[in-house]
Amino acid sequence: MGFDGAVGRSAPGGVREHIASSWRRARLAGIDPDGVDRPEIAEVDRVGRLAVAAEPVLRALAAELAGEPFSVQLADRDCRILDIWCDDRTLDSAFDDIGLVVGAAADEQVLGTNGIGTAAETGRGIAVHGEEHFLAGLKGVSCFGHPIRHPLRGRTEGVLDITVAGGRAHPLFAPLLSRAARDIEERIVETARDGDRRLFLAFQEATRRRSSPIAVLGSDVVLTNRSAVTVLGEGGMDLLATLRTEVVENGPLTRVLEAPDGAGIRVRAETVADTADGVLFHLVPVRAAPREPVRRTARPVPPGRSVLVAGEPGTGRSTEAARLLGTADPVVLAATDALTGPSRDWAARLSALVGEGVPAVVVDDVDVLPEELCTVLRPLLDAGPTRLVLTCGPVDELSVPAARLVARCASRVELAPLRERRDELPGLVADIAARVRPGRELILTRSAVAALSAYAWPGNLTELTRVVTELAHLPGTRRIDVEDLPEHLRSGPRVTRLGGRERAERVAIQHALTVAGGNKREAARALGISRTTLYRRMRALDVAET
Repeated sequence: MGFDGAVGRSAPGGVREHIASSWRRARLAGIDPDGVDRPEIAEVDRVGRLAVAAEPVLRALAAELAGEPFSVQLADRDCRILDIWCDDRTLDSAFDDIGLVVGAAADEQVLGTNGIGTAAETGRGIAVHGEEHFLAGLKGVSCFGHPIRHPLRGRTEGVLDITVAGGRAHPLFAPLLSRAARDIEERIVETARDGDRRLFLAFQEATRRRSSPIAVLGSDVVLTNRSAVTVLGEGGMDLLATLRTEVVENGPLTRVLEAPDGAGIRVRAETVADTADGVLFHLVPVRAAPREPVRRTARPVPPGRSVLVAGEPGTGRSTEAARLLGTADPVVLAATDALTGPSRDWAARLSALVGEGVPAVVVDDVDVLPEELCTVLRPLLDAGPTRLVLTCGPVDELSVPAARLVARCASRVELAPLRERRDELPGLVADIAARVRPGRELILTRSAVAALSAYAWPGNLTELTRVVTELAHLPGTRRIDVEDLPEHLRSGPRVTRLGGRERAERVAIQHALTVAGGNKREAARALGISRTTLYRRMRALDVAET
């Protein structure tokens, strides 16, 4: 897809929607993609809380990537560069050409689409590869950007970015960067003012002792566990904010409140010791009417519009396709059927479904279709009232014919693999357990969570569901420790002691080895590192030979 009337050039064909949106913002900002105007330099706080918290993390990250063509940049909440770690002449030259130095602005209004500015604009981790950059001067590099948020205040404190020479960065950088950002956030908490730290510690202690709904509120700090968010519902935090003032002024209280959804909540509130305005809330639902399971708001595919759902096998592509179509039982046409029978029959069946005006059709695994069937399917995406959802593997791995096909879809949903959702594992386990065995709550110990997080999950959610189903039907206690896990998930003590960043790197290496069928040369090439570096990191991270 491109931009009508864009200054100088259009966005690359088949570009991801968030990249296309960034190009639109750059065009509206009047940025010349071939421009050489150097960003304005301003004073920045290089000894502030963010810089101090990030320094040891950046140093460790630079040491881990030593010898690779990379650069790490830290920017503040205004997207001004606080620090640059660079060990590559090509990147040094590229940065010099556009004036990317300490104090320079890297927001989209100045540099267009880039790892720092676009991550800050979208509020999430993002990869920008080669031609996806708006400025011509950045098209020779790839970058990953990730926001850094204050864990207590919820606001964005800055952005961390890894940039590498070449048009496409290897997949190891995404989990490394995500974990490094989390490490910085944890260090921000460690260096927070005493009052904020006490609120955080009170929340940790309360949630460690019990799994019931817990919330801690300060004047500008809000901490809740997942069950508290569920119990409170929309608008429930406003009720607690009102109570907080009363508790600070008059002391502890116990009260039954009516939540916005009509359910009752028994609240026991007390001040947090040694804080001026912190209050700890214990919440218990009462008189709660039965609720339907929480579902995301569906946005069905309108007639005549097509959607792509992409992701690795097991990430929930079929479930997401059905959700988008607004039906639990859509007509499904498997592309694999075209490989086991006459392709002409497969094409005829698809054409008949669309010609008959079937309301909704899911075409599964379009990435396996031969080129001639991709050509048949392309015009049907815009053929009439039938709502079509295509599913496929990761977009970056598609063949040219399949990539051309999916580029015709009006919109797309890309599902993250489970190895990139490690922070969600406890919640996913709870959700799956509730579904496969209602009333059975599984409580994971820290060592069990660490073991699950250290695994690459090649089967994604499908594999996790099998594991949780087995755990949910274990006899006896609902407390799950490492010994309760299947043998292949039991990490040794060395692995469970790994830091978050090292654990993320370990998972990325495991995944690369799985995809490469154990071939070290291919895995190293996929990761963008040498075989020597791969063997060294495998030994350091206790990755088993395959």
